[in-house]
Amino acid sequence: MFTDRERLEAQKIRVIKDCLNETPIDIDGLKRCAIEDFGFVNKVLRKRIWPLLLNIDTNNIINHSDKITNHKDTDQVTKDVERSMWRFTKGNSQLRNRKKPELTRIVNAVLSIHPQLYYFQGYHEIASVLLLITDESLAFAMLERLSIYHFNDCMLPNFAEVLKVLNLIFPLISMVDQQSQVQPMFAISWILTWFSHNLDELDSAARVYDYLLSAHPMASIYLSVGVITSQRETLLSLDCSFDSIHAFFTRNLPELDFDKIIKQTVSLLEKIPPSKLQSSSKVYLLPESQLNKYPYDWMIFNNSSSSGKLSKTNYKGSKKKNQQIYKFIFFVLFGSISLFGTFVFLSIKSPNTFKHINSFLSPLLFNLFNNRFNLNSNITNTVDDAVSNFNQ
Repeated sequence: MFTDRERLEAQKIRVIKDCLNETPIDIDGLKRCAIEDFGFVNKVLRKRIWPLLLNIDTNNIINHSDKITNHKDTDQVTKDVERSMWRFTKGNSQLRNRKKPELTRIVNAVLSIHPQLYYFQGYHEIASVLLLITDESLAFAMLERLSIYHFNDCMLPNFAEVLKVLNLIFPLISMVDQQSQVQPMFAISWILTWFSHNLDELDSAARVYDYLLSAHPMASIYLSVGVITSQRETLLSLDCSFDSIHAFFTRNLPELDFDKIIKQTVSLLEKIPPSKLQSSSKVYLLPESQLNKYPYDWMIFNNSSSSGKLSKTNYKGSKKKNQQIYKFIFFVLFGSISLFGTFVFLSIKSPNTFKHINSFLSPLLFNLFNNRFNLNSNITNTVDDAVSNFNQ
């Protein structure tokens, strides 16, 4: 017997597969699936869908291992990787030991290829989630794209822009709930690692990534507010001090209903978009910030069945045209059958009327086919003359 959850997950999987089987792949449909309950449900689907959301050309991923050089943060990466992956690989030391060298390679490859990027502690945890859900090659390609765009402000020489991002949380909370007087510093790991530093289960982290990979790059701010407001009653019962609130969220992040919180996050993002949030709070990110440049150029999606938004438009236009042709054929066939039925009926019920109609239509039909035959003959003769002249 299947549980209710298993039946709902099976239904969700069918919806996701329908999106993947569209020509081109229905990216917007997949993004809607990321919002609804269970996200992309399992590791197999996530491995296929996450690269699609970032428009990764899986047939042309470079050999990242060849690009690795010593860089300014090589030693720190080594230290952080050594103590990583324990939470997401509990009871599976073989998997952990196999994945750590891969994790080291993909992080060092991105930082070697893009020396303008500065490593931050927690960066390896983003890479860990990508690596444990997909594989080394895909994880590298996704990490590189996220580093250049979604996490670019976190990888500048200093954290000035990150502090601006954090300072957007409190004004947003105030817009949602004026009673919640929460300072945002405890949420820095949420923003920097997309919650992967604070969650014990890989499935929970993957569920968060389902949404954040398909959403605006500032969605982690809104998701953070969703988490805070979901704990409103508990927070109001705590001592009104930074230490107690910080301890509550950093040491004891409660079990969260991310399906529900994500839906609330989507509504909040629609109600107060990032541009409105910045103007209302008077906290402005740099004009050149990648967070302000969404949607990105690469979001004209290219996949094995698609050549982007234009192709999707052409596909819809072609589909519409085909539907019109089918309708025309249907009406012609239906009209012909109806006309034939009428003739048969008249020939039986009213022979005299049928004779009058026949005497009227016969010359017309004869002239029509005769003229068409003469036209075809003239065309044939013209072509024959042209070929004969060319041969001469």
